[in-house]
Amino acid sequence: MTMLRSVLSPIPSYSMTCFKLFVSLYKRIQSALTRFWWDDRDRNRKMSWIAWDTMTLPKDQGGLDFRDIESINEAFLTKLSWRIVRYPKSLLARILLGKYCSSDSFLSAPIPSACSHGWRGIMLGRNIISNNSGWAVGNGMNLNVWEDPWLSSSSQTRTMGPAPESLVNLTVAELFQSEENVWSLEKIRQFLPFHEQEILAIKPSFSGAPDKLIWLNDKTREFTTKSGL
Repeated sequence: MTMLRSVLSPIPSYSMTCFKLFVSLYKRIQSALTRFWWDDRDRNRKMSWIAWDTMTLPKDQGGLDFRDIESINEAFLTKLSWRIVRYPKSLLARILLGKYCSSDSFLSAPIPSACSHGWRGIMLGRNIISNNSGWAVGNGMNLNVWEDPWLSSSSQTRTMGPAPESLVNLTVAELFQSEENVWSLEKIRQFLPFHEQEILAIKPSFSGAPDKLIWLNDKTREFTTKSGL
C-alpha cells in the first residue's frame, strides 16, 4: 500500500498539475495501480476482490484511502487556478489573464472555443473554486449584493432575490455608512431587512482592505490540494 501511495500514484503528478488528462488515461493509470495491488510477483493476473471505488474510500468507511486519479488531477488544476486568483500580478497570471481575460474577470470570463488544452484545465479548476468558495468582506466595492456569496464564511450563502431592477448593481460597499466601513442599519433595513442579523455579524475591513475570496472547505480559508480532494 505504501508503494502505491508514495511511489506509483505520484508518477503522473507533473502532467496533472498542468493539464486535464483524458478519461482513457485515467483508466489506464487506475488499471496499472489495480494490477500492482492484486497480481503476484510473477505478474500473474489475479482477481480483483474489491472494486477500486471502494478502495478509494477512507479507512473509517471500509476503504484503503487510495486517491482517485481524476480527483487528484482536478485538485492540482484547482490549485493552479487558486494561485492565479491569489497572485494576479505573477508572470504566469499576467500572461494568461492578458490573453484570455482582457475584458472580463478571471472568475466570470467565458471559455473561448479556440483556447489551449492547458487553459481548459485551468477553467475546470476555476469552476471548482466558484462552486466551493465565498467572499470575506473587505471594502465591499467589488461585491454584488445579490450575485456574490458573501453572507457566510462557512457556506455559499447569497441574499434572497430577485433584486429590484433599480438595485441590480447594488454593491456591499453601499450598505456602509458614508465614508466609513461600518454597516448602516438604516440601509440594511431598507434593502435587506431579512438578512439584518447575518450582515451585522460580519466584520468588514476597517482599513479598507479589498474583498478576499476564501475557500470554504478548509479552516484556514486557503485552498490546498488536500482540501480539494
